[in-house]
Amino acid sequence: MNKPFSIPQRQSALGIVLIFTSTLYKVIRGFWAVLIYFLIKKPSQELLLYVIVGIFILFIIVAIFSYFDYRKFLFHIDYEAEEFILKKGVFTSDFIAIPFDKIQQINFERGIVQRIVGVYSVVIDTAGSKEKEVKIKAVHTEEANQLVTILNQLKNEPKKSSESIQNTENLESSEPSISDEKWTYKLSFSTLLKTGVSSNFFRGFGLIFVFISTIFNELNQFFEEETSNFWNTQFAENMGGVATKSILFFSGIVIILLMLSIIITTGEIFIKYFNLKLTQTKSSLDLQMGLKTNTRVSLKPKRVQILKIITNPIQKKLNLYQVGLWLASSEEHQKKDKIQIPGLEKDTIQKIKQFLYQTKESDSGVIFRPHWVELYRRMIIGIIPIVISGILQYSTKFIEVKSWGIFATLYLLIYTICQYRIFNSLELHIGAAFIRKKSSLWDETSEIIEMYKLQSLSIKQPFWYKRRNLVHVVFHTAAGDITFRTVDRAILREINYCLYLIERDNKAWM
Repeated sequence: MNKPFSIPQRQSALGIVLIFTSTLYKVIRGFWAVLIYFLIKKPSQELLLYVIVGIFILFIIVAIFSYFDYRKFLFHIDYEAEEFILKKGVFTSDFIAIPFDKIQQINFERGIVQRIVGVYSVVIDTAGSKEKEVKIKAVHTEEANQLVTILNQLKNEPKKSSESIQNTENLESSEPSISDEKWTYKLSFSTLLKTGVSSNFFRGFGLIFVFISTIFNELNQFFEEETSNFWNTQFAENMGGVATKSILFFSGIVIILLMLSIIITTGEIFIKYFNLKLTQTKSSLDLQMGLKTNTRVSLKPKRVQILKIITNPIQKKLNLYQVGLWLASSEEHQKKDKIQIPGLEKDTIQKIKQFLYQTKESDSGVIFRPHWVELYRRMIIGIIPIVISGILQYSTKFIEVKSWGIFATLYLLIYTICQYRIFNSLELHIGAAFIRKKSSLWDETSEIIEMYKLQSLSIKQPFWYKRRNLVHVVFHTAAGDITFRTVDRAILREINYCLYLIERDNKAWM
């Protein structure tokens, strides 16, 4: 009798729809500036006819490509070679063989289109391999659960599992059973809304700025003369004089942008973390969340290398915290393997710690703080923009000297306050089992590493720090690095003790 998935098979036929929509989206995204132009300027009827014909031909080409992409996509499990095999490619054929012991994580993803057609994406993370991520876009729910269950068994005990898996009837579902659940935390709509409003909306401000800049850059590439004339004449004449003379104008712009930023940040959090559910079972921490893309992740304690806890003064009063889980991965994909879970209560944070760590956190240990030279270094970096803008002001007169002086003074004052707050909050705690780094500006951040999960330590000492006996310390893990700058050389004694504890411990770091 054939073992499950031992024969090469295709995705669900509905995968053609997903391939078509994703390919069409990529094509449209590449020409969005042209579409905006046609919306702004009405084209002639002849040109409009050509555009319609071109779009129709484009649809046909994308549909043909999607069909052949679906036909060429085959996957199966090679039990004898202990590998997951994937073949794909329309114009060039790719053959991917993933050994069971290279599989790091198997997740579910479900976008809007997938929910409509009733399928899941199975995502296989393979840190350290040539292919970081393998995605099977369209698998029916039962088959997806079955495939994930088999691969999880095979990657944990390859030989034993490959011999025992004969049919699908005895397999357990990848969904945690009620008897396995120890606790469950659900993010309510009100908590999600409070999290969005109280989050760092300066990120939304940045998104607005990038969006506006991108529109001007894209339009300028197609219609450089028209946009440059508009910017250099009409906009400059109408707005330039007011901008340099009216503080109320800038205040109004800032208020409007901040309001938009709050709305954007709240909307982003709502879409990303809608219906968030966190469940602890006997062996894993299962996370499900997302409106646009519904993601299901099962986390093992060993793979979590760094725990990051974030809050701010408003969220702290609301008893809201955000957890960041930095997962073991290859160096080039460390940024992707960071899972953020917002809107958690303090009691839930403690439950997560108890699950991840076999040893309780202790306040015993040694605390280090940076030397005042670190503040001096930060201030020098902050003065550089003022110097550059001052040189531009002197050579081009792009703004009145009085206005430049006001802006430069305000910038320097705000920058100094922020950097002093960061410097004053920096703290490194080295204990017997944990290393913790704390910092704060608006967000209060705590990063925690279990001692035995450290891969290496780096000590750096620029020559200008030798006279003051200062060093930089870098803690390396499989999920990324944590750096603590300008600390007293006395920390080397604790570093040696850390190395001793790492060598003495026999625990597997992942």
